[in-house]
Amino acid sequence: MEADAGFPARTGAPCAHMSVLCPSLSRPFREAAALQQTSDASATARFLIPDLTRDAAPPRPGNGRAVARAGRLARDLARAAVAVSALLCAATATAGNPTVLATPVDCDRACLTGVVSAVLDAMVSKDISSLPLANHVRTTQNGVALPLYDGIWQSVSGLGQYRLDAIDPDSGQAGTYATVIEGGRPVYIALRVRVHAQKIDEIEVLAARGGGFAGGTAGEKMEARGQPRPQMLRTVPDAKRMSRETLVAVADAYFAHLQASTGKSSAPFAKSCERLENGTQTTNLKTPRAGREAFDVLMLNCEEQQLSGFYPFVTTIRDRRFPIVDRERGLVMGFGYFDHSGTVGDMLLTNGKTVPSPIKAPLSFMISELFQIDDGKIDQVEAVIDTVPYKMRSDIWDRPE
Repeated sequence: MEADAGFPARTGAPCAHMSVLCPSLSRPFREAAALQQTSDASATARFLIPDLTRDAAPPRPGNGRAVARAGRLARDLARAAVAVSALLCAATATAGNPTVLATPVDCDRACLTGVVSAVLDAMVSKDISSLPLANHVRTTQNGVALPLYDGIWQSVSGLGQYRLDAIDPDSGQAGTYATVIEGGRPVYIALRVRVHAQKIDEIEVLAARGGGFAGGTAGEKMEARGQPRPQMLRTVPDAKRMSRETLVAVADAYFAHLQASTGKSSAPFAKSCERLENGTQTTNLKTPRAGREAFDVLMLNCEEQQLSGFYPFVTTIRDRRFPIVDRERGLVMGFGYFDHSGTVGDMLLTNGKTVPSPIKAPLSFMISELFQIDDGKIDQVEAVIDTVPYKMRSDIWDRPE
């Protein structure tokens, strides 16, 4: 199914795209307004007055008057629905129908950056009337199909300081890792937007509202950081820009060499590689964490971690997607799920030590991971992570394997 952000305008309907502009208008009223245009009174009666027809025997000869009365009542209810919808839409219809707007034909890097800004601003203002929306927008929040008046579109009250964009003019997509204010606290989100045929037709949000591994929430940690790392913002010279296919292959190697890893191979990493997960640095720690003095994987660099044999407990990394490839900055934004079966016990590391698995029960992480790649090697990594039910997948973005 799709989260239908809008309801197509019909002849006689007073408010185009009612489910966007008039979220209080229920589906029965919207569809009643459409049915008001039909002469099929019996169909209208079956829709609006289900109790008259549900589980009933076919009308006996001579029941024409009852059907006629039902039809007249249905038409009256439909007309009432139109009148009510007109009142409900009066305040918002003047703001304009967002589906009449469009981006430039050639929506370049600056254009897509502006689209991301417009979506964030619309989230804060709770007003999508200025967005160039397609008639049917596929939109999710943490993998769940939700319309553009629900969830985070209701709860966000402002923008935070942190924002890191990845722009892909070749695919018409753009994304950002940013902080937004929700309930008075910063929340760390990954946002992906697709523009197709000059319209926004996909909006994907992943919000990390929980912890940042070592005290404080992900949003609080990223808000305190304030600015992206310089490596994420640098421009790659034209002569050194890698192809889309090469960038995706390098990014996917990170997942391929991590899942169920026993330390026999590694993705290509730069020596300077650092990783942030929900705002917490998870590489090159100077001192071990409490209780992990014998072995703390976070003290290793990116390559050493994958060669350590520590990751058999990450049993699958699935539904991997790489929709955004920013060749100008060498960035790849990926999405996927980390599954942990909870059945892995002690793990034999490549250094000869044995350590217990940190995860003892089935669970999955929904993740968006941004890779900054330099000369064919992963240099910087940043991830937005949310814990979800084991083996969850999105009906919108993920397909059975």
